[in-house]
Amino acid sequence: MQLNLNSDLYQFIARESPQEVKRVLGLAFFVGLANMALIALINFSASAVTEGESVVLQFFLFALLLVVYLLITRRANVENISSTQSLIHKFKMRIMSEVFRSELTKIDEVGRAEILQTLARDSQTVSQSMTILMTACQSIATLFFLTLYMATISITAFLIILASSLIVFFAGSRALRSVTDDLEYVWKREAVLNDLFADFLHGYKEVKMNSRRAFELTRDMVTEGRETGKVKAGMLIFVANFFNYLHVLLYVVVGMMIFVVPVLSSEFSSSVTQASTTALFLAASLSGIIQSIPNLTQANAAARALHALEERLLIVNDQLDGTSNQVFDDIKSIELDKVAYHYPLKNGRNGQAPFQLGPISCKFESGKVYFIRGNNGSGKTTLIRLLTGLCQPDSGSIVVNGEDVRFPANSNYRDMFSVVFTDFYLFRKLYGVQDASPEEMAALLELFEMQNKVSVKNGSFSRLNFSTGQRKRLALIVAMLEKRPVMILDEWAADQDPVFRREFYEEIIPMLRDMGRTVIAITHDDHYYHCADQVLYLAEGQLMAPENS
Repeated sequence: MQLNLNSDLYQFIARESPQEVKRVLGLAFFVGLANMALIALINFSASAVTEGESVVLQFFLFALLLVVYLLITRRANVENISSTQSLIHKFKMRIMSEVFRSELTKIDEVGRAEILQTLARDSQTVSQSMTILMTACQSIATLFFLTLYMATISITAFLIILASSLIVFFAGSRALRSVTDDLEYVWKREAVLNDLFADFLHGYKEVKMNSRRAFELTRDMVTEGRETGKVKAGMLIFVANFFNYLHVLLYVVVGMMIFVVPVLSSEFSSSVTQASTTALFLAASLSGIIQSIPNLTQANAAARALHALEERLLIVNDQLDGTSNQVFDDIKSIELDKVAYHYPLKNGRNGQAPFQLGPISCKFESGKVYFIRGNNGSGKTTLIRLLTGLCQPDSGSIVVNGEDVRFPANSNYRDMFSVVFTDFYLFRKLYGVQDASPEEMAALLELFEMQNKVSVKNGSFSRLNFSTGQRKRLALIVAMLEKRPVMILDEWAADQDPVFRREFYEEIIPMLRDMGRTVIAITHDDHYYHCADQVLYLAEGQLMAPENS
């Protein structure tokens, strides 16, 4: 990391809030100038006292300068810290906006865990670094002005201070480049270790039930933890030793002011007190800069990670610009016309061709029930992702009421669908649900036999710690309350008991059809295929001949 205008931290702040950079630099300039004025005033007053002169005027100037210093720095600190929290918040919201714009497969490529970790850890690191950055900038400004002031006292002392400062900056800058790289490597290793911890906790039952699995997983955790700790310890030892050397350099500088400069400059003896006092404050400024570098190194790496995440999302979303404003009302039919999609094959293993869905042509009409069947890996879920606009087809078109959907599909298109995915997520709060009366909610809870298990208060479920099947019932309740024209259910009945499974197919689905909903369900329950108006069969990404009920 370098404490210069090329640092990732500076570039991040300058990009997010140019006004913040001006405020930080302006405050640093004032603090440096004020510190120089205070030291000069102290030295001048000390000389006056030695000469037996009155220092009343100097006292009032000193007090006034302190008051002005306190008021300005206090106001600037409040504005800087508040502005920093605001820019971090805006950055997070912008990242989440880019995530929302992205296709599902692109988010999978970036990785949800990486997005969460970057937003949580790295944004927090940058946020906490702002106070340290302000202090470092103020120390740099103080060092600059005091070095200039030292030139008025002794040119020899000035040259020694200047040389020492340059050594600190260049040596620190060069050495800490490797620290930033090591830090990024440590973070990656810690992410791997955290994944192992997550496997242990999420798979706790499976670990407890297999001693061999527990031994091997624990061995991996120990090995990875030991290697990560070794790298991290080496980095921290280097940093600690390096900064010890720099601190020793500070004492060398002060010692040179007392023991060396008087030998080199015969006139120095008359100003040794002023030079020593100034040198002590210079050493304090240098010490402040040195102590801030480790934290700023972490912040620099964090800012780099934040920028890299945004760049990846922006690259992903470049092709998504220009989303149309199509409006879809009174849905009569949705048709897939020669729609095809393929997954890119990573690492090119064994020369295999990537999985491809389609080209597929089929039509879904309002008020009808469609079942989709097929073996695992046949493309059923991919078909649903394409149909709902979560993924964009590579070729072909989707037609609504005879009009081609312009890609990328907008929110108006996706708002046609209520979906319960096989890997669904159930929110405690009923987001996106409007105009649901207590009577309607009570009726649905009774329909799904959940009335004695959960209630809805202030728009939120009272609890969610149920079995997967019961949570799916709540997810379907939410989907029904959305009152969208198309209902898509991915393996919804797989976790239901036989009695409720029959009720789902023979009572709930017909009820949805009678309400005018188009129901599209992925299912393997061949005993209930007769409940559908049409059964679509997928095999190896291809749609077989349609089966009518």
